[in-house]
Amino acid sequence: MVDKNDIKSWLENGTDDSKSLVGMKWQIDEGENYMILMNEKLPFRIYMAYFGNYLEIFLKTGIETAVMENQPRLATYRSLLILNKQIDLVKFMIDGINEEIVLRTDFETSSFTKEELEDALNILLSSIYVLVRTLKLEDQFNQSIAERMIMMVQEMLAQGKSPEDVKNYLITKVGLSKEEAEQVMNRFTGKKGGTSTGMYA
Repeated sequence: MVDKNDIKSWLENGTDDSKSLVGMKWQIDEGENYMILMNEKLPFRIYMAYFGNYLEIFLKTGIETAVMENQPRLATYRSLLILNKQIDLVKFMIDGINEEIVLRTDFETSSFTKEELEDALNILLSSIYVLVRTLKLEDQFNQSIAERMIMMVQEMLAQGKSPEDVKNYLITKVGLSKEEAEQVMNRFTGKKGGTSTGMYA
């Protein structure tokens, strides 16, 4: 069974130039049963809560819905419900007195691996891309969200996965539509429709 110290050991010896999320240089704040991961290249902190037989990995977006007017709040909640159905491995949640949007993924620790941690971090940060696009909040967020998506695709291609395999991953795991996944992949194949200035278009 994996414990918190095992997970910390996977994360604490990273490098600045790593394209792998697990391999990045993380600043780690920890308590008895939790860790907070920070990296200057990412606009969000990643939280891990360890409960013995299962692990919660979550990301606070800073998007607070309690301050919204009724109509946009209802529209936001509807979008979160749709995303919950669209992306199987991530829960889109409302948390706290300010009703902040939080993304969470859960794992059993009995069989948790370093590769699953990499997958979990990739899916969480990719889901932020999907959320921001869905809520049309691109202007409020750092371009590093899109840059992280690019790095994930680059890493998968470098590992020998085919462009078709990566595209299928973007559709089945990340939750992009076929057209959106093709737009992302076009950046790496030079096909018409790719863009070098952003991924939100």
